[in-house]
Amino acid sequence: MTHQPASDTEPDLGTLLREIVHDSEVLVGQQLRMFRAELREELVQAGQAALELGAGAGLIATSGVLSALALVHALHKATRLPLWGCYGLVGGLLGAAGAGFLADSRARAADLRLPPPESMAALRENLAWLKEQVG
Repeated sequence: MTHQPASDTEPDLGTLLREIVHDSEVLVGQQLRMFRAELREELVQAGQAALELGAGAGLIATSGVLSALALVHALHKATRLPLWGCYGLVGGLLGAAGAGFLADSRARAADLRLPPPESMAALRENLAWLKEQVG
């Protein structure tokens, strides 16, 4: 049984450093892909929030135009309140409904996190580790 020197069975320092750098590049590449995917997901949510905001504003406007007149005149006929009071009452109710839509979309938009903090923290940590290994 012959004993081989350690240099024959273990890779040299240059090979180890190349492997570390290669593995680090792969890791950073994977994290960048994950970061892009998470960013894309957050942008989709931002688009949905913007769409809801537009839908809420559009519904408020459409509702105001199409039904306010009918409601005002029906209220005036049923209650004999002055016409101006009926307009004020219906306008206030429609405004409150619209404010609810706007508040909901604002809350959704406030939940967005761009860029995703978990991915950024992991990326920073790996870049710091890579600098430490190479430097």
